[in-house]
Amino acid sequence: MVRLSSARAGAALVCVSRASLLLASLILASLLLAGCDRVNPEPEAAEYLLRLGRTLEVELVARVEAPGPAWPVRRDLLIAIPRAEIDVGEFVDLHGCDMGALIGFRNSPLGRVQRASQRLGYEAAWLAAARGCGARAPEWLQERVDAKAMQLPALYWNALIASDEMRVAAGASLHESAGDFATVLETFSSQYDALERGAFDLVAFEAALAILGRGSWIGPARKSWAEWRASLDVARAALDHAGARICRNGRPTPRSRHLANVFARFYIGSLQPRLAARMQVQGAWIRALADLNDTLRPVARSAFHDWFTHVLDPGEPQSEWQRTRRSVVAHAAAWQRLFETCGIDPRSTVGQD
Repeated sequence: MVRLSSARAGAALVCVSRASLLLASLILASLLLAGCDRVNPEPEAAEYLLRLGRTLEVELVARVEAPGPAWPVRRDLLIAIPRAEIDVGEFVDLHGCDMGALIGFRNSPLGRVQRASQRLGYEAAWLAAARGCGARAPEWLQERVDAKAMQLPALYWNALIASDEMRVAAGASLHESAGDFATVLETFSSQYDALERGAFDLVAFEAALAILGRGSWIGPARKSWAEWRASLDVARAALDHAGARICRNGRPTPRSRHLANVFARFYIGSLQPRLAARMQVQGAWIRALADLNDTLRPVARSAFHDWFTHVLDPGEPQSEWQRTRRSVVAHAAAWQRLFETCGIDPRSTVGQD
């Protein structure tokens, strides 16, 4: 399917020739005008390839590559965190800090089977209480505080990245979510900052987790990217092959004008705005997840690192996301070359019927 270039991608297409500058401007304008429409792009891509193929008198078949790596299994994501024990004397000492009830719950049947998010909330509450103990604190408490503080990143990792909710969000087991994934991920980032400040809000954290578990974001996006790459790449190859053949003398021909009409109506007028809107939304949550990845990198499991590098990493040229963006740029550049070869002013294509 054909993808839309983002504003950055549009800017990257600017070439020395006037025709290239004009086409890049048209593409950039279509991106800026696009809203956050989440309409499925597949029908528009199919129509675009059909119209382009008819004009070129070839059958354009988009061949989608095999799926990349799935979200890692939970056992490969979990970080083992040893359970700290205190003796009776230490338990008595902590009553002076009003921590007896907190520790008693942790050792109760319910406390021993806490979910990872609840374990995180417990440890955050324990640290807040211990740090607030002041002059009543026993001498040994600071060492325990330091040890527990060192475990917070791993506890946070288990509660978020290794959670069932993140598995749902990262896969394709549920319907494509229409929620704002970037905002949810930013909530997790803010809660990590709050954790370090001693202001962690377990209720807000678990509310965000619940949103993650209601639908899938990454899996459906990856499926679309694979289809977009396949469609854009086959269209690009067809345009490059046709250029010199259609405009041998460097002037517009009837067929080149038909191609310009396909470009205006079915790419710029239909497919590109929808793809640009989707990629704008996806780019936002990819950046938010990349920020979380940077924050948690010291404790990240290798299984997640490998998955993130292959699928989403904005800094990895071969990630699925970056390859998709390159296909957008390469496809738009093929139209530039065609218009330059045929001596067509891209402005003349806008508004054609």
